[in-house]
Amino acid sequence: MSKRITDSQILGELGETAIKKIVLEIGFLYEQRGRLEAGTDGIVELRDPKSGAPLGKLLGVQVKSTDSGQYSRENDYNFEYLLKPDDLKYWRTSNIPVIIVLWRKSDQSAYWKDVSDCVKGEERRLKFDKKVDVFDPGCADRVGALTIDRRMPGVFLPPLNQGEDAIINLLRVKLPEELFISTSPFGSGRDAVPELVKHRNVRFDWVIRKRRFVSFFDPRDYGTRSIVDLDQVEAVDAKLFAFNDELDDINDTMDLLRRTVERQTTAQISFLRKDRLFYFKVVGIGKSRGYRYMSNVKETSAKVVSAYASKKKEGRGYVRHHAARLRFERLADEWFVVVDPDFYFTTDGFQPHRYPEALLAGKKRLERNAAVRGQVMMWQHLLVESGKHEINLFDADKPAPLLQFQRLPVIQLSQAVPESSWNRTDPRA
Repeated sequence: MSKRITDSQILGELGETAIKKIVLEIGFLYEQRGRLEAGTDGIVELRDPKSGAPLGKLLGVQVKSTDSGQYSRENDYNFEYLLKPDDLKYWRTSNIPVIIVLWRKSDQSAYWKDVSDCVKGEERRLKFDKKVDVFDPGCADRVGALTIDRRMPGVFLPPLNQGEDAIINLLRVKLPEELFISTSPFGSGRDAVPELVKHRNVRFDWVIRKRRFVSFFDPRDYGTRSIVDLDQVEAVDAKLFAFNDELDDINDTMDLLRRTVERQTTAQISFLRKDRLFYFKVVGIGKSRGYRYMSNVKETSAKVVSAYASKKKEGRGYVRHHAARLRFERLADEWFVVVDPDFYFTTDGFQPHRYPEALLAGKKRLERNAAVRGQVMMWQHLLVESGKHEINLFDADKPAPLLQFQRLPVIQLSQAVPESSWNRTDPRA
């Protein structure tokens, strides 16, 4: 009988050739193992696309080719694949990571998976996501991340050919020209509040510490006249107070800025003193609300309060509020506010939720760079708007702003941050 090459052999060769082509398009190196292989068809070596230097980071590739048939449990979104026991046993002895790539001739599709990324409780079963697990140049960062040596610090992130714009989560604070200082008969703000609330026209954007009263407004014009020594009130240059190196003055300035922002944004925002957290108010019990703001190029909107009904029990839902921690810091001769986006959870918009940590953890797992970026821009817009002096008839009760905020310019990063590198937790970590 004459020698012959089977269709299955040709199909396998086509699959390996197709995968080698994709690896080279990514910019990595591919070495085919040849006839003497027991479970890895090729070795991929990572390479710096800019300099062309090989990086010495290796991983094995096993290619499985099919003609036109469907994979197990395949639909429009995902499918499953069952590894052979002998293959899995062999890969476990490997000192480099191994990926399996499934290639289908009929539609030229290719999907990949780390062989250790199995379905929980079934070590041989892999579940592929048709959107996430495509094997193409876009998967370079995730593939590269598999080569991290867990015994050594640092990670590998393939250098990208272009950078991206980055916004800074800092806003420059413009202080009023003067502030008011006075002695007080009270040793602290806590001691002074019981007396203050007995009077009309009160406000709380002031600081009393060690019998010294500090504010950006004249205390003699409000109910605060009851907690200061009136003959000791003095207006001073705000810069002389806010930019000296006395620790008490620095701490008082930080506290005063936070209290002033609390009053200045009171139409939109509530403040939790215990958690130091600013969060969007609700418009009614269990009701959602939106907020319109200006992004870098256009006006957009965000759902800043979202009400969710329970799927199991009526009346057991929760409300998620966009929130942020605002931290004031002095850098050289300027004050800045640092915006750290967060979330706050209630049962109906007012009552704190009993288990906010569980809800927050679930939300954080779903967040990506674009979402966090949008939140930072939204809070920056709110602070900038709160410092504007244009007050129309509908804002007659809105406190006149004392602080103004200025966005810092967008900076250009030389390399983009590859978000896909940390979209998932490596099961081997």
